[in-house]
Amino acid sequence: MARHDTEMFCRFAYSPELSYDALLALDTSLKVELTAVLGESGGEFIHFEETGDALRAQCVFAAYDEELFHALCDRIAPLTDGRTEAVMLFVDKDLRLLHVYAMHDGTWRECCVGLPAPGPRSAAAADKEPAATSAAKAP
Repeated sequence: MARHDTEMFCRFAYSPELSYDALLALDTSLKVELTAVLGESGGEFIHFEETGDALRAQCVFAAYDEELFHALCDRIAPLTDGRTEAVMLFVDKDLRLLHVYAMHDGTWRECCVGLPAPGPRSAAAADKEPAATSAAKAP
């Protein structure tokens, strides 16, 4: 059975200055580009949802890997060219870490949040597993 330790959520917000036709064209282009980037990086079950002024994307990855997240940011941030800005959230499905990335004008910023163990059983299990990396890096 396949194991997917990471859930990714992404939201691209569109500039209100875009015409309806320009927004539709950009929406289509983003879906094609994101499908390629996420798929080439190991993303599975890629799902898109249009909300009118934004595009939401969701997928899963096999491992929780900060280097992968940075590589994705390096490839996705250039899509935020003034017509869009984006936020990506990576959730460790064991609920130990969250990584959030904000993208604007081709750049990205990172925030990592370590979640507290709810009690002694979870804390003991976390001590036995390899520690995840959480060093902050940005271009």
